[in-house]
Amino acid sequence: MRSTLLSLILLFVAGFVQAQDKIYKKDKTVIDCKITEIGINEIKYRLSEAELEDSPIITISVADVDKVLLSSGREIEFKDPLTDPNAYTEDKKHALKFHFISPLAEHLAFSYEKSIRPGRSFETGLGIIGAGFNVDDYSKSTGVFFSSGYKFLKTPDFYSQRMKYSHILKGSYVKPQILLSIYRNKINSHGSPYYSDTDQDIVAGALVINLGKQIVYDNFFLIDYSIGIGYGFSNQKTSDDDYEYDDFRSYHYGFILGDSNFPVAVTGRIKVGILLK
Repeated sequence: MRSTLLSLILLFVAGFVQAQDKIYKKDKTVIDCKITEIGINEIKYRLSEAELEDSPIITISVADVDKVLLSSGREIEFKDPLTDPNAYTEDKKHALKFHFISPLAEHLAFSYEKSIRPGRSFETGLGIIGAGFNVDDYSKSTGVFFSSGYKFLKTPDFYSQRMKYSHILKGSYVKPQILLSIYRNKINSHGSPYYSDTDQDIVAGALVINLGKQIVYDNFFLIDYSIGIGYGFSNQKTSDDDYEYDDFRSYHYGFILGDSNFPVAVTGRIKVGILLK
């Protein structure tokens, strides 16, 4: 009889404990309570009867809560809209871009960008050297250049509840980027006393940090502009005793680079594009 009564008491106590709601805060503390209301910005609850028989209604901001566990066993998670992928389900997350000025610089360049998650995206590019307008009668190049970068969108300086990016690909950003140009450069002197005929196979690369901004219009069209600075290398000669003017190129289509005595690389881009689902 005693064992039966003890079992009933234990079941009653277990059922009472399970009947409590739990609020799990972001600071890892847990509140045992009875939730009375869950709103968009706040949660209202009473303290558990074991702690206070006549508890007032207490309010806590949703921004401070990680999740709640209801007495029924249902779990509700609260995610930051700024970083919650579900807040951007209508945004197109892929973009194809054309480097708008590239035809005037003796190449055609294109980029593809994919959103990885809110605030992060990956962008890769390809340039066809020699496909644009030839603006130099003495020099002609053919080859390719590649680029690859990871983009970090700027977060707000001041944060308010329920804030999110206006578009998952829109905003100011920092983008570390790797660039590599491989091409053959031919110079025809045309009898000029200032040039000699040369034929060079050039390999040049750079690691650049870009600062830029991407603007998205109507979830379809975008403009992306940026500038960057970093370090680079090339297989060209430097300023020594047998250096000649036409042996050295600073412009490598994907970027501008100094010689090994000053291996600073700079970039500048204006890109237009369309967004894809």
